[in-house]
Amino acid sequence: MSILILNFPDLTIDNSIVYTAYRAAHDAGRVIMNVYRKDFKTELKADGSPLTLADRLANEIIINALSKFSIPIISEEKPLPGYSERKSWEYFWLVDPLDGTKEFVNRNDEFTVNIALIHNLKPVLGIVTAPALNFGYLGIQNTGAFKIPDLRKAETLSEINFSNPDKYLPKLIPEVPDKKRILVASRSHNDRGNTEIIEKLFGNQHNLETIHAGSALKFGLVSEGKAHFYLRNDHIWEWDTAAGHALLLAAGGDLFTWPDGSDLRYNKKTLKNPGFVACASKDVSELLKAKLSL
Repeated sequence: MSILILNFPDLTIDNSIVYTAYRAAHDAGRVIMNVYRKDFKTELKADGSPLTLADRLANEIIINALSKFSIPIISEEKPLPGYSERKSWEYFWLVDPLDGTKEFVNRNDEFTVNIALIHNLKPVLGIVTAPALNFGYLGIQNTGAFKIPDLRKAETLSEINFSNPDKYLPKLIPEVPDKKRILVASRSHNDRGNTEIIEKLFGNQHNLETIHAGSALKFGLVSEGKAHFYLRNDHIWEWDTAAGHALLLAAGGDLFTWPDGSDLRYNKKTLKNPGFVACASKDVSELLKAKLSL
C-alpha cells in the first residue's frame, strides 16, 4: 500500500484517511445536490440558523464514513460531547456537513461541505467541496494545498492518487498583495463589525477592494490568491472555519485572532471562535499582527 506521510508529530497516516475524508465530502455533496434540485423545507434551530434535509443526510454520510477510524468526531449536526470528555482528545474530526445553509436556501450555489482533522488543537487536514459549483479544495499540513477543479471528474480519483496529490491536482500558491489588495467578506452575514479591524490594521485611507462570497469559499479565495484577506468579528463556530483554516495554512497563508493576535485553537470549552484575520501570506500576517500592539 502506498503511504502518504502527513508529518504529524508521532504519527504516520496512510493515504486512506485523506481519501476517505474526500470521498465522504464528495458523496455528501451528491446527496445535497439531490435535495437542492427539488423543493425542500427549512426549519430553524434553537440559535435561529436554518436546517434542511440536506444537512441531515450529508451529516449521516460523513459520520458513517469517518467512523471507520478510531478518531472522535465533532459535527454541527451531531450532539456535542461534554468538554470533560473531549478536552483530552489529541485528534478529532471537525465537520460542517453543509456550510452556508443560508446560501443553500437562497439557491445561490455558494455552499460547501467542510471536513477537517484537528491535531493538538490545530487543523492539519482540510477538505472543502462546493457541489453546486463543481469544484473543491484539499489542504494537507506539510504537503500543500490543492484545487479539485472538477468534482465530477474527480470521482475517478483513487486512494493511491492521494499518495501524490501534486501529480493529479493543481497546487495552490497564493500571491502576495502589492498595490491592489482584495478583502473577501461574507455574502449573507453582517460584516459591519469588520470596520474596527480594517481601520486598525489598514488605516482610514486603505485601498482594499471588497468582494463577497458564501461559506468556506472565502478561505478558498484567499488560498488561491484571488483575495488577500478575510476578516470576521462575529464569533462563528469552529466547524465553520476548521477545514478552510487547514487549507489556508497548507497554502502558505496564516490566520490570527482579533484583537490579541494569537493562533486560533480548536476544541475550546465553547466552540465559538473569537474574531480573526486570515491572510494569504505569513509575512503580511506578521506585519499586521505587529500593528495590534500599537
